Amino acid sequence: MSAVNNLMEYYQETKDQTVYGKLVSHYLPLVRFHTSKLAAGLPVHVSREDLMQSGILGLLEALQRYDSKRGIKFETYASQRIRGAMLDELRRLCWLPRSLVRQMRSMDRTTQSLASSLGREPSDEELAAEMGITLSELQKTVKQAHKSTLISLDEKLSVPVPCSNAEGGTLDRLLAEEEKEILANAIESLDERYRVILALYYQEKLKLKEIGVVLGISESRVCQLHTRAVDKLRAIMLD
Repeated sequence: MSAVNNLMEYYQETKDQTVYGKLVSHYLPLVRFHTSKLAAGLPVHVSREDLMQSGILGLLEALQRYDSKRGIKFETYASQRIRGAMLDELRRLCWLPRSLVRQMRSMDRTTQSLASSLGREPSDEELAAEMGITLSELQKTVKQAHKSTLISLDEKLSVPVPCSNAEGGTLDRLLAEEEKEILANAIESLDERYRVILALYYQEKLKLKEIGVVLGISESRVCQLHTRAVDKLRAIMLD
C-alpha cells in the first residue's frame, strides 16, 4: 500500500486534521488539471481562479465523503466531485445569455406540449410556429444550446496526460479503465432512446440533423434529448 493510501486510510479512521491538510496538498494538482482542461473550452471572461476555488471545494467534499470500501479509487471519485463543483460555479456565474436560457426552456416546454397534443414529435417548423419565432431563429437557438453542454462525453472517454505530484509521484490516470467502466454502467442505466442518441453522436459521429433523420425526429428535439442525456449521466456519476 502506498504512503498516500496509508494516509487516506488513517484519515478515514481518525479524521486527523493534520493528515487532512497533507491529503489536500497532495491532490491539489488534480484540481489544477481539471481547471486547465475545463477552462480551455470556456469564454475568456470566466475566471480560472474562480474555477480553481470551486474545484478545491469539490476536493474537500470528496475527502470528507470518500469511502474506500466502495472499491473506487479516490482519484476517480474526486475527479467527479471536482468537475461537479466547477460546473456548479459556472451555473452560478450564468455565463450563458439569459435570453438563451429562456429560449431553451421554452423550446423544451413547447416540444413536450406539442408532442402530447399531436401524438408525435413536432417538426421544427411546427415548433417554431408554436413558439412564435422563425425557423432560422429556432435553428440558431438549437446550435447555441448544443454548444452550451459544458463537458462532453468525448472528454470523459479520452485518456488525459497524467498529472505529476511532487510528494506522491505521478497520479493515476484520471480517466482510466475504472472510470470508463463507471461511465459505461451509467449509460446502461439510461432509457434506450438516450443510449441510442449518445451512441449515434459519440460513436458513429453523426451530426444532430443526421440523428434526427435516423430517428424520425427534428434536429431541435435531438439537441434537447442529447443535453438531457448528458445531464442525467453527470448526475448519476456525481451521486
